[in-house]
Amino acid sequence: MKTLLTATLALALLPAGAQTIDFNFDALAAKAKEKAEITLEAPMLEQAIKSAPDKLKDKLGNVSRVIVRHYEFEQPGQYSDSDLEAVRKQVSARTGWSRILSTKEEHESVEVFMLTQDGKAAGFLLIAAEPKELTVVHLVGSIDLASLREVVNSTIHYDLKAAEGQ
Repeated sequence: MKTLLTATLALALLPAGAQTIDFNFDALAAKAKEKAEITLEAPMLEQAIKSAPDKLKDKLGNVSRVIVRHYEFEQPGQYSDSDLEAVRKQVSARTGWSRILSTKEEHESVEVFMLTQDGKAAGFLLIAAEPKELTVVHLVGSIDLASLREVVNSTIHYDLKAAEGQ
């Protein structure tokens, strides 16, 4: 889970104004044995960024929204590819979104979609599916590859309870 959060925040460097995606995974969440649902916007996101190491704060400053949905299921087959179609349709129907990566192995698949506005990255969507695990990450903001590499290679530890002021 630490890797997932690190990757999420690392990729969260995507200009504000990117089109957001609506998620309705209530049915999936109800079937999951474990779940992590993270939505960071405005003040919560600012607090999370404040807890980042100083050398990374400027690289994380353009983030306006981070959404993570991670579900683990008891058995394979408790969700299907059709459960993700509504999300895929949203990005394929909107101008500027394109799938930049699609891999599929016997029981695993990964898709990465990027929103481009004015020649710059403005949004990101990751769908990673395994038989008993599903992860969807959506980010709004801006990113450059050098910053991405530095953030991913860092050892970020975020305490989201501290960000909530608890």
